[in-house]
Amino acid sequence: MKAIRQFLRRVCQTGVRRPGCVRTVAMGRERAFQAWDVGDDTFIFEKGISKHLGERPSVLVAEKRDLKHGRTGRVFTMTTGNHSVAAFPLLDGRFWKISRIPSVRRGDVLMHAILCANVVNDTIEISQRDVPSPKLYAADGWLLGTAGFAMNDIVMGDRNETTLVHYRELGQEWRVKPLAWTEAEMKVALAGSKKRIATKLNYYHSARGVHFLSFSELRRFAGLAQDNPTEFVRGIKELVSVYEGQPCSFSRMPKYRGHHEIELFGLRRGVALERLIPELERLMESVALGRLGQLGVIQKTQEILSLYESLLTRPEFADETSRAFVESMYMHITGEIYAVAGEGSTPAFDDRRTALPGATYVGGRAVMHPGADNRSEVLLANLRGLMSKDEIVEYANVYEIRQAEGVPIGTGKTREIVYKTNRSPLEKSLIEKRLSSARRGYGSYMLARIGALKALGLTLSDNYMLLRRRPHKGRRPVDFYIRERCEGEPMDSIPANYFCNADDASVEEKDVVLGLATLMGDAAAQNMAMKKYDPETQSPLYGVGKEIYEFEYDIIRERVVPKRVATCSVRGSFGWPDISFTDENLHALASFYLGHYAHALKIYQKRHAVTMAEVAERFMGGFEYRTHALAWQLSVMRDEFENFRPALPSVYNFERKWAFVMWSLERQERRIQIFRRLFMEKVALVEGAAVAGGEGSATTT
Repeated sequence: MKAIRQFLRRVCQTGVRRPGCVRTVAMGRERAFQAWDVGDDTFIFEKGISKHLGERPSVLVAEKRDLKHGRTGRVFTMTTGNHSVAAFPLLDGRFWKISRIPSVRRGDVLMHAILCANVVNDTIEISQRDVPSPKLYAADGWLLGTAGFAMNDIVMGDRNETTLVHYRELGQEWRVKPLAWTEAEMKVALAGSKKRIATKLNYYHSARGVHFLSFSELRRFAGLAQDNPTEFVRGIKELVSVYEGQPCSFSRMPKYRGHHEIELFGLRRGVALERLIPELERLMESVALGRLGQLGVIQKTQEILSLYESLLTRPEFADETSRAFVESMYMHITGEIYAVAGEGSTPAFDDRRTALPGATYVGGRAVMHPGADNRSEVLLANLRGLMSKDEIVEYANVYEIRQAEGVPIGTGKTREIVYKTNRSPLEKSLIEKRLSSARRGYGSYMLARIGALKALGLTLSDNYMLLRRRPHKGRRPVDFYIRERCEGEPMDSIPANYFCNADDASVEEKDVVLGLATLMGDAAAQNMAMKKYDPETQSPLYGVGKEIYEFEYDIIRERVVPKRVATCSVRGSFGWPDISFTDENLHALASFYLGHYAHALKIYQKRHAVTMAEVAERFMGGFEYRTHALAWQLSVMRDEFENFRPALPSVYNFERKWAFVMWSLERQERRIQIFRRLFMEKVALVEGAAVAGGEGSATTT
């Protein structure tokens, strides 16, 4: 908590202490508050707050003019408990009469003029909720200026679209809290969201301010009815009693979109208020009036737990370690649940890009952000070198492309930079990737493969540039390349509505499904021609997100349709382990690749209302088209292709592999009907395995 402690110390040392100490009673206990003025700004801290920084203290930020007409400056509060601990005395004037608001307007001011935040892992995490975006930007500027925080000390917890665009155009998207990609990351986020209000009950505190109470936590807490009855009663009181100055209990206090300040998790909307909250209220009443002894309280609590468990929408919600619980609770604490209305993950949930610290551009010059590493600095420096005369970068965001679980953010192989210049209305994108081998000459070997395959007609990305970066003095230089990003989306990221009928979303457009199958065949022909192969996974690297599909609007059909496919990645090309010029090798090669293609096609077919026979026929149509096109280009430019002998280290055996690629492509076209029959046999095997209840082996011969 170094940054937060430094902030508290700085305010107390440089500010002017306001006289007196304001005392309030909140959630059953007395609290004391002290205030310091720094210029026109006032900082109010609960006494002893520095001892509770690990408990997600609540923070409020407001403009004084929203609290009292004619005032200047801002108010910053930090307290334990929830935000109401400071909000109520601030709004009703008990805090040094800073506010003068009629009681009828206080709710509106709290909702639209006061920013709520929490101290989370030594950062101030802001929950925008219903506060207008311009107020958030102004408050952020004040926190980074007058309040003395650094950029990496302030995090935007809500992924509000308007706010996201604003920070993206500052090159600061990394300051907006990213969504988790893996289950492990979701669990870390859930652990970080845990917060207590005033008792030993642990809640999952959402970005919208809702405290979600899980069944397993209530079950754990119920054990205190026997072990610590006094603490147990305090917890039940926190759930259902009405505290000082509040109109109702936390469980009945509306918070956001039908959820309450405290919400029992895992139930259908309204069920808690109808079935469970009344039972807890009756339990609290019986305890307060002395109608139940300890054994009676224990018995009644178990009855309530049994009722709660029976009302869960999914049995897995009773287990906080289950994937169903983790994913659902994560969507609730991030606010994604409100975007999808409970119908599953949003596209952003699977977004594999995570923004990293980069730079804000001022007059075309990059002002680096705290936390930006050497790799991002070099990438941004190279971006500036790509600009034309009088062209400047307006903004740029650096992302890491997440490709494997367990890889710490910032250490992955691939980065993307999305930027906009003053000479283009649209953003552009570059991919930066470390070479997969540090062996001498590997970069030249990669460029030679790219040059040969692009000349042959494969749809690889444009403008590859090989660069070298020296991370630190004394360390070996690192070679990497940048290229333009292929337009379109990988298969799993294609929006579902692209397949839907324009008039009736429940009806699938068969032509679109089959059209995409044709492009899958096109991509497969290129994959086979490249001889892509990963020896570690024994895979052709097909159907794993390396093919990028682009759609366009068809003016005649008045809908979006598949347009083209790009095989952007050169990884694994020239990789087939056997480069002998024999019919046996050609048959083994065809059997291997076509088996994998049939398996990938089956996965696609199962998602749509078409038969395997239909998609297989269209797949082969695309495969044959691209095979003929590549073979034609080879025949037209044969002399140039055969004379292509780049000076590369012999370890890469480029000439032999390139000759094998050309030889096998010719036979791929000559024997296209044999390939068709073999592919249909693979399709039949996959279909048979599916009928039998399994997927079968994609490489069965």
